[in-house]
Amino acid sequence: MSGINSLLPQLNLEKAKVKTFEALADGILDAAILVRRERMFRSKAEQSQAWIERQLSKVQASLKYLSDSVGTSEYCNLNRFTLSDIAVGCALDWLDFRLPEINWRADHPNLGIYFSNLNLRPSFSLTDPRKAIN
Repeated sequence: MSGINSLLPQLNLEKAKVKTFEALADGILDAAILVRRERMFRSKAEQSQAWIERQLSKVQASLKYLSDSVGTSEYCNLNRFTLSDIAVGCALDWLDFRLPEINWRADHPNLGIYFSNLNLRPSFSLTDPRKAIN
């Protein structure tokens, strides 16, 4: 069995759950990146605050869904580390790194615990891009 097979369950229902969390993480990043790009590449006069708020509301709604779905579980799906945890962990870390004003830990403390536990894994801690910056 290859490494990818262990990250994606074999049963279709469980695989769909993992892929749903992965898509949710992608959606969080899509909306958040659009906010960052709007702020970085358009002058203040050209920026649409209404559009930025719409994208941020997508991020917030997705974080709430994620928080409600993960609850107190150690992982997104069946208390087993999967592809969904990689995607969600990367999305949460990106928010910390690029949009720190989104204080998702305060709004969803369970996600803060979830993320802290993910960061105990060597696959997360050893690939933190901030540690590579000299």
